[in-house]
Amino acid sequence: MEKTIIKHGNHIINNDKDGYMFSYNASKGVNFNSHIHKCHEIIHIIKGEFLYTVEGKEYRLSDGDLILTKPDELHSFSFPKECEYKREFLHIYPNFLERFPEAAKILNTRQAGVLNLIPAEKVKKYNIDKIFNEMYIYCADPLPETDLMVLLCTVQIILKLNHIWFNDTPEYRDVMTDAKTNSIRDYIDWHCMEDITAASVAEAVFMSQAYASRFFKEKTGMTIKSYLNMRRITNAKNLIMEGHKVTSVFARCGFKDYSTFYRAFVKYVGMTPEKFKSTHNQKKHSK
Repeated sequence: MEKTIIKHGNHIINNDKDGYMFSYNASKGVNFNSHIHKCHEIIHIIKGEFLYTVEGKEYRLSDGDLILTKPDELHSFSFPKECEYKREFLHIYPNFLERFPEAAKILNTRQAGVLNLIPAEKVKKYNIDKIFNEMYIYCADPLPETDLMVLLCTVQIILKLNHIWFNDTPEYRDVMTDAKTNSIRDYIDWHCMEDITAASVAEAVFMSQAYASRFFKEKTGMTIKSYLNMRRITNAKNLIMEGHKVTSVFARCGFKDYSTFYRAFVKYVGMTPEKFKSTHNQKKHSK
């Protein structure tokens, strides 16, 4: 089995704001339970077949495909059968793109759990695989200009993604181009751990609560409160998987009391927080 070939970047561990990390490696396919990152993750699959789940939506991936997630987007992956998993990936932390705010906006506009997959034929059609190969070359033998070159390659990839979504993805306009919906969703994504409500969200995006609630429900099929609770529960699941006590998680995720948190958790996860924790621990220790 081929060992790790490259792992290079300027991201500092425990810094959730800045830097990047590029990795190119091969390993035996190992299942990975639900988790979130504090960065954008773009994975280019070179070899392997497996299932990748993002916010409850399942994708079947194989050679050449590209899958991406944004910060706090819950995802997991599993391998139905043993295989060699060869991939390269890029972790992009928010401030890494500060010189190119439009590129950052493109990544953040995508709705959670939607348009995560770029199939292999489009990866090749738009030369994204070749851009990844350029990053491979820069990171294999780092030079003083490597960080800048990776930044420029990253922007190129993001622009290619935007081109694919806008010109080569029929469902794009239905899920990504509504500025009002995105402003509500983005505000919730960034502030869901704080003491916010549907009313304060509407005020923050300069809409009346009645209009914002009606508009958001019409466009997404969810109420603002439901989407807010869903994002909070996603964060709660990650904290529980990290080992935090169930009884201490609710306040950190923006819930005012445990009973409200408990009801929301059962509604969105289908089991109690305690059951989720024990199930996760059993899976972890069984490996």
